[in-house]
Amino acid sequence: MSRKQIGLLLTFLIITTLACATSKATPQSGSTDTPSPTATQAGEVVAATPGSGGTTPEAASTDAPTNTPTPGCTFAAAYVADVTVPDDAVFLPNTPFAKTWRIRNSGTCDWESGYLFAYISGDPLGGPASVALPAAVVGANVDVTVNFVSPDAPGTYRSNWQAQTSSGERFGGQFYVQIIVPEPTLAPTIAPTAAPTIAPTAAPVVSDWPTYHNGNKGPNVYALQSLLKAEGASITADGIFGVATQEAVRTFQTAHNLTADGIVGEKTWRALIQNHVLKQGVTGDAVSAAQHLLVNVYGYSNIAVDGIFGPATRNAVKTFQTEHNLTADGIVGENTWKALIVGP
Repeated sequence: MSRKQIGLLLTFLIITTLACATSKATPQSGSTDTPSPTATQAGEVVAATPGSGGTTPEAASTDAPTNTPTPGCTFAAAYVADVTVPDDAVFLPNTPFAKTWRIRNSGTCDWESGYLFAYISGDPLGGPASVALPAAVVGANVDVTVNFVSPDAPGTYRSNWQAQTSSGERFGGQFYVQIIVPEPTLAPTIAPTAAPTIAPTAAPVVSDWPTYHNGNKGPNVYALQSLLKAEGASITADGIFGVATQEAVRTFQTAHNLTADGIVGEKTWRALIQNHVLKQGVTGDAVSAAQHLLVNVYGYSNIAVDGIFGPATRNAVKTFQTEHNLTADGIVGENTWKALIVGP
């Protein structure tokens, strides 16, 4: 190649290089470069899930951890219902109560063991910092319960809570409990009055009918046994209150809707004599009971204990009635029976 050809080639290379440099430095006419958005310019709008009652919950605090969901799925929690303590429930001061929310796993990730339902703002209401969030597959409902105590001052109180992963990442909307502690009701002022005069308490009425039970002996036990025989009991009238007499008393008490305790007091005595009005011509075990008392308690030895109400027995009864300020008709009715049984 000649020197002239070499010179022409060098000149061409220099001109080409300068043209390329000029085209890179100067933009083409009508074109505008648009810078890529930076992290501080990009924004994201997050819709909050309503709390109980459907009202808009308070905004989450600015220092809340940023939720970084597992790649391929999203954590979310949706309010379903208030199981207990509806909004603005009224509690007296310092009253323990339990709030239960029903919430749904509305995301695309299952909730695993170790997740929490945590207090985030508002009044803590004496509750814990967090409680366990039950594990739940996608779409499942769970109940979450937190124990609280109402404050001691009147007012409206609200406590806000949110679900949280085991790594501390909060997700879903806020859930809240809102209660009212009422103003205290002032009792009306009552003018002092003089202390009431208290009437003396009457002494309890003590029955004058004698009481007999297992182990007792005597003429009244004999009369009791005879009256039981007159009511159909198969026992011996020997004046000794033993086991057989006790069982006969219980059977009689049961048949007459009395307490079947085997103890003979006023009610049992009255039930025993009510069907046995004695007068001349009557015979039987009830007559023997009255005769035994007249002879062995009151000393009317001129009559026999034979179960036959004859003239001698009638005269003895009339004398007894006169001595005890009773109507002297010679008939053994309730008042005469009581006088015979109660004793001198």
